[in-house]
Amino acid sequence: MSIQYKHMKNKNFGLLLVLAGVITIFVEHQSAWIFSAILIGGGTGLFFWKD
Repeated sequence: MSIQYKHMKNKNFGLLLVLAGVITIFVEHQSAWIFSAILIGGGTGLFFWKD
């Protein structure tokens, strides 16, 4: 039995980062918007990156 690891496509990983950024924006912390902006920006960049 062999285990094969499948790599996540950039679009899927980018979408997960954007969703994490959207969830992070609602956290009641003073600098949560900075982390959210980084996640949304990085996720958008990965989403539009050609595979």
